[in-house]
Amino acid sequence: MQTSYSGHVLLSTADHLSQSEFAGMCGLSEAEFQELLEYGVLPADQLEGAPICFSRVYIEPVQTACRKAKDFDLDVCAAAIFMEYLIEIHQLRRELASLQALLATQ
Repeated sequence: MQTSYSGHVLLSTADHLSQSEFAGMCGLSEAEFQELLEYGVLPADQLEGAPICFSRVYIEPVQTACRKAKDFDLDVCAAAIFMEYLIEIHQLRRELASLQALLATQ
């Protein structure tokens, strides 16, 4: 599957991205991305018969964390903590929306 990038918009229907694709979308070098992985911030998925990949639902919070880290000159450790909270907020918002939709149908 071919993936193209336009600003911050992913022009692909792939649910998961490779490490290099995800890092590129977030404006991170491979070394920076690897350091974030070592902190255990970004949830990785192991799909059957494929290398480790990352869900595209995390692109927005990771991009936001990377922008803020650059804006405020944060080191990778501080950026990782910030990213962890943004990912958690993102997950909770998705869960809340799902529950609200479920309640609306009842």
